[in-house]
Amino acid sequence: MVIGVDIDGTLTIEKEGHDYARRTPNKKMIDRVNKWYEEGHIIMLFTARWESDRKITKQWLKDHRVFHHALILGKPSFDLYVDDIAKRPEEVCK
Repeated sequence: MVIGVDIDGTLTIEKEGHDYARRTPNKKMIDRVNKWYEEGHIIMLFTARWESDRKITKQWLKDHRVFHHALILGKPSFDLYVDDIAKRPEEVCK
């Protein structure tokens, strides 16, 4: 299975501001993502961060041991996202 996971507000506690290096990791969600990775699923991380934030984002992921196959920056920004298979972090961490 290919699993897409947002970074800010999902893998991090904070979702506002641009101090990406100091974001608090959501350890429960990171553990869940790493379990999926270890089970053989493809983990695609995505974020609305800009391409210029790639280096600091990759370092944060490395520092917090977030296993993944790909990192996609610059996702479309919407006020409301509608998807038939979307899950909130608390739903997948049960």
